[in-house]
Amino acid sequence: MKGRHLPRATKAGTAPYGAAGAPCWIGVPGIDELLPDGVRYGNQIMCMGDTGIGKTVLAAQFLYEGLLVGDRCIYVACDESPESMRMNMAGLRIGTLAYERANRLMFLDAYGRERSTEPFSVSSPNDLDEYFASERLAIKHVGTDRPVRLVVDSLSTIFGTADRSAILAFNRIRLRFLTAHGVLTLDNYVTGLLDDQTLAGLSHAYPLILKFSYHESNGDMQRVLQLGKLRSGMFSGQKRNFRIDKRVGIVAQG
Repeated sequence: MKGRHLPRATKAGTAPYGAAGAPCWIGVPGIDELLPDGVRYGNQIMCMGDTGIGKTVLAAQFLYEGLLVGDRCIYVACDESPESMRMNMAGLRIGTLAYERANRLMFLDAYGRERSTEPFSVSSPNDLDEYFASERLAIKHVGTDRPVRLVVDSLSTIFGTADRSAILAFNRIRLRFLTAHGVLTLDNYVTGLLDDQTLAGLSHAYPLILKFSYHESNGDMQRVLQLGKLRSGMFSGQKRNFRIDKRVGIVAQG
């Protein structure tokens, strides 16, 4: 499709897409170029940024990349309704109904709680045990005969007022489960909802971290992304400016 980012072919001699150890892609031009070897199924990506900076747009592109190549995709709606995400994806020219009917795309509603009218929902998402059980059931429902992508938007909302030790223990067990089942995971976090110590503890569990922020340049506010890892307790990553195109999504500048 014109203007869309298509999945790359694997290098000669590497495993086919979706096989154990095969590379896959986030789905955003300019970000994928920072990952010459791609990412691996079973990896987790932590994305941090302010409300409205583009984390949900990233989620839509990440899911679409998976749908293009045959992955089964799950979107956990925490901060807005699943219908809002359907509309966001429609704005990027991604229709969801056919994928939902084919069990290729599932929306798990952790926003509407007990008032949800969605087929799949979590009535008490701040109950971490209930949430984790719902997440596991969602993965079981879509099946693992094909690679699975999971987006939680945002996990900081799920944590609510839970204490630091409970949050860290929960996510350690959760990420271990997702790794064991080969689920490629994008966990969004809203800046400022968790204290710095909790966020630092969570960050150490993710092999890849994507930070979105605003920076002033010549009197104008610009969106900046930084992709990297924690090394010796310090974040090290490459920076790129980016903008959001209403029809394409995130466009990162080289």
